[in-house]
Amino acid sequence: IDRYPVTNEQFKKFLDASGYHPRDDYNFLKDWKNGNYPEGWDNKPVTWVSLEDARAYAHWAGKRLPHEWEWQYAAQGSDGRLYPWGNEWNDNDVPPPDESRTMRPPTDVNAFPQGASPFGVIDMAGNVWQWTDEYIDDHTRNAVLKGGGYYRSTTSKWYFPRAYELNKYGKYLLMAPGIDRSATIGFRCVMDR
Repeated sequence: IDRYPVTNEQFKKFLDASGYHPRDDYNFLKDWKNGNYPEGWDNKPVTWVSLEDARAYAHWAGKRLPHEWEWQYAAQGSDGRLYPWGNEWNDNDVPPPDESRTMRPPTDVNAFPQGASPFGVIDMAGNVWQWTDEYIDDHTRNAVLKGGGYYRSTTSKWYFPRAYELNKYGKYLLMAPGIDRSATIGFRCVMDR
């Protein structure tokens, strides 16, 4: 599994090398302007990417998205810890929460190395949610999001609750790539040996 989530800089290299552009580009890289991310955002996790966009990047990189159980193991190890760094909550191991109406950007992926998992994997909790598996039944399509994001809505009870604990996740109903993209969702990749 990659040590860090995919950054804006890495995603830009993918776009430049591959020429990728989604068929449904509504909300695609919404924070970017004129085909580039904002200054100073090179090491922030890329957001406003759909599950399909994330898969396209992973394929280009010779990787794939993690299954939820793989993500879980990389974050938790084999000792059943509640957080990547151990069993006790520590505000200093994650970005500060944002309860504002105008979200600040996520933090750099390497800003909280003290919050590393037992395997040294960074940014597994509290910055942006991360795409993992997709499930489809006769009526719906959804994805499992892991890691919990820094944004906390204070006015909508339907919004995802905080899920920094490794025994929690978000179940995200997928409707269309343009609607599925969010400022609070990024991804990391894994490589099969």
